[in-house]
Amino acid sequence: MVFVPATIAEFRYLDSRIDRTTGVAEFDFAFVGGDNETFTERVAFTLPETADAIDWPRVDSTLVLLGGVIATSYYKAAAPNRFVVDAAGLTPAGRDYLASVIANGLAEFAYRAGLPGLPAPELVVTALADEWTAAVEPQGEPLVPIGGGKDSVISVESLAAVGFSPVQFAVNPNVIIRRVAEVSGHPLVTAKRTLDRRLLELNAEGALNGHVPVTAMNSLIAITQSLLLGLGPVAMSNESSASDPTLTWDGVAVNHQWSKSLDAERELIAVLEPQSGLVNAYFSLLRPFSELRIARGFSLVTKYDASIVSCNRAFRLGADHVGWCGDCDKCRFVFLAFSPFMSSERLSGIFGKNMFADESQIPGYRALLGLDAHKPFECVGEEAECSVAMSQASRLEQWADTPVVAALLAEIPSLREGDPALEATVFANSPAVALTSRYEDARHALA
Repeated sequence: MVFVPATIAEFRYLDSRIDRTTGVAEFDFAFVGGDNETFTERVAFTLPETADAIDWPRVDSTLVLLGGVIATSYYKAAAPNRFVVDAAGLTPAGRDYLASVIANGLAEFAYRAGLPGLPAPELVVTALADEWTAAVEPQGEPLVPIGGGKDSVISVESLAAVGFSPVQFAVNPNVIIRRVAEVSGHPLVTAKRTLDRRLLELNAEGALNGHVPVTAMNSLIAITQSLLLGLGPVAMSNESSASDPTLTWDGVAVNHQWSKSLDAERELIAVLEPQSGLVNAYFSLLRPFSELRIARGFSLVTKYDASIVSCNRAFRLGADHVGWCGDCDKCRFVFLAFSPFMSSERLSGIFGKNMFADESQIPGYRALLGLDAHKPFECVGEEAECSVAMSQASRLEQWADTPVVAALLAEIPSLREGDPALEATVFANSPAVALTSRYEDARHALA
């Protein structure tokens, strides 16, 4: 069979609902035109032992927004010029937020798929809901989404350092996430997201495919999960460099990490009050900090060395690899970020190899330092902090003569001299959403 995206005239978000006894939420979508495809995605949440105290109206209001963001995974298969929301409960603020997610969260997809510009379909909501007028602040311990890497480890440890008892959270956790959660000693709550298999079939039949705003999806899943369990705010672990665009396309910034950015964080915070009646329910604890500053904080904690993995190849659907691959942009970057703060023995032990000793990694490190057309489409740090990390590493005897560092020094002799002003900028605090005093204390506990 062949799927022809151009035959699809309209995308429809039909419904969102949750079973109050099982915690399984369902979201229905459809294409109008062609063969009139339909889809149902499911998210299975963890429910408390008794559901008597659950604020179901706020859960329902959050779920309809979540469904709109999840819809981007299906919409992008054809990217038609009309996007209709029939699901009940979306407010005017929710509609505006969804429009931003479609445009910015699918920007990389549009660029790489060769579309004429950012996706900007006619967005029609058939029955807008009234916005909430009474807002509540979630109480209880913070819910911390974890990914198996250094950033969420620092969030968990920082919150614990000031007396919180954080609850860890993961969507479809694999063995890496579970072992990192176990090392922390804090409880892990999970949700299971199941895509409609028809979408995967369409991808093989000619559908448009590409990057979607996964962090926005997981953020709203986490907010919903916190509501269901009566927990406190969702504390993400997105850093300052997530706001750095990957490239500029016809005057428009395209950011692989848009849904991790400060702009996206502010937009989600802003929509939660009118859409779900929630204030102070979401933030990124690590927002002021560069990847290097977080790496420096992680270097002070050793108990996770044998557990963390940030390599995205280990997290691909169906992947059975549970360690660092040692040959991707994410592995290259994290090794680089750790290198100024760890011994060669410790860092090589974490990765299973000394990546600076591998000449085949030189082109990848050149890209990280901005010596290529643009930085990789990957969750990696800014070119400035990559340059600072390489400069600092080059001044350490353990790294200076390795093939990768030596090659880059030969190409950029000024690396070894460093740039004190740039280093000061990389380690300074960047703009962030202000937090209550106790969470601000946690923010600065380790990073």
